[in-house]
Amino acid sequence: MNSKRRSNGEGSFWQLPDRTWVYQITVGRKENGSPERKSFKGRTKAICRQRGEVWLAEREAQKKIDAAKRQKQLDEEQRYLALGHYPESEAPFGEAFLGWLKLYKAPPTRKPSTYAGYLNTYNSHFAEYFGDMPLYSVTQDVVQDYYQQKQLSGARKDGKDGGLSPKTIRNHHMILKDFFSYAQKKYRLPANPVLDTTRPEVITPEMRVLSPSEMQVFIEEVMRESQRVAILTALFVGFRVGELLALDIADLDVERQTLTVNKNLIRVSTAALSPENPNIRIIDYNPAKKTHLIVQSTPKTKSSNREIAISDGLCELLIRHLFTLAHSSWPNPNNLLFPSAKGTYLDPRSLAIRLNAVSKRCEIRNVNPHALRHTLATRLVEEKTPLNIVQGILGHSSLETTRKYIHKNEDVEREAIERMSDYLDIEKLASAPQLNGAKKRSKFSGIILPDFSKTHREIPPESA
Repeated sequence: MNSKRRSNGEGSFWQLPDRTWVYQITVGRKENGSPERKSFKGRTKAICRQRGEVWLAEREAQKKIDAAKRQKQLDEEQRYLALGHYPESEAPFGEAFLGWLKLYKAPPTRKPSTYAGYLNTYNSHFAEYFGDMPLYSVTQDVVQDYYQQKQLSGARKDGKDGGLSPKTIRNHHMILKDFFSYAQKKYRLPANPVLDTTRPEVITPEMRVLSPSEMQVFIEEVMRESQRVAILTALFVGFRVGELLALDIADLDVERQTLTVNKNLIRVSTAALSPENPNIRIIDYNPAKKTHLIVQSTPKTKSSNREIAISDGLCELLIRHLFTLAHSSWPNPNNLLFPSAKGTYLDPRSLAIRLNAVSKRCEIRNVNPHALRHTLATRLVEEKTPLNIVQGILGHSSLETTRKYIHKNEDVEREAIERMSDYLDIEKLASAPQLNGAKKRSKFSGIILPDFSKTHREIPPESA
């Protein structure tokens, strides 16, 4: 006689040879119509049945959770159809953008200078145009209109009439593109409104490069400046101005005849600074000030960390410069290579102002710190210096693939820099005490440079 057919979940038991029990229940049907079963093993029938009941209860609970999720999705879809956007995308642009900056672009993830640049762009440009807009309303047409307006009247930093440069608009585009890529997921935007916009073509202006004859005139005029050695060093090694002014005496190795770049001096807004950041040193911190000079422990890019060979002439000029400082009234408690008259860091803006003054006196237009880097690069290329050597000297991050295969050759680099010394007439440029020794490259070995931190002298109030 056939037994009564069991319903789903009723189950059956059998005992294994090891005297443990198996409880099996039918939980449904497969696509082919065959039963889908679930088994539970235990020492007794009661344990097996209990495990089955627990599993069935969890299964039902999960069904309810899944059903709730499906209902929520249906409700959200209904709201989306009614509103035309998801509720998350109603967040104001300003609130969302500043939150993104703080989370992804602020120190210590990024350098203070990078964060300050983003903040300045928001405060000067984005806030007025996008600030209160809900994210869903920032469409492709809205972004395109922003680019058009900024080309016509861009609120330039220099106060002049006219729009922003194509390069500045491109920079704004890259920031917005990055932000809206994040906002698509965070705020459920249907698309990135920046992707299909049109920007003005960026035409890179030809950088000012001094000709050999202009270099001679420029060098002679530079000798009237108190920071002449700093300016000449910028010309003959091509350091960025922040790298140059962050140098301390320990970065000059007189035996190896090298200068090492491992930090950067830059002025940033106080709003972008965190005094707790271990990667920066804030000069004379005062939260009431709008901006501060800071020393970043890393220069602009990874490739900016470098040790550059310098010529005999430049090395001797730097040594003479230090001994001249040691016999002057200038304090230098931080052992800076190029201190100000007050013994503090030179502001990069001050050096740029002095270069502009030299430029005007020479009647040579547009001489700025970057022009000196381009001049060095041009002279080196004219001398057929390999591009990877020039790249290493300037600390550029491009040509990275080439640099993986072409390794730094210190002898080639030294020869390249040595060629620049033809423009450097030590006897004509300096009148500091003569130094002993004449051995090439090692002629400065054994010289102990002045330690200003041990001989700090206060400046009389009337001369400060």
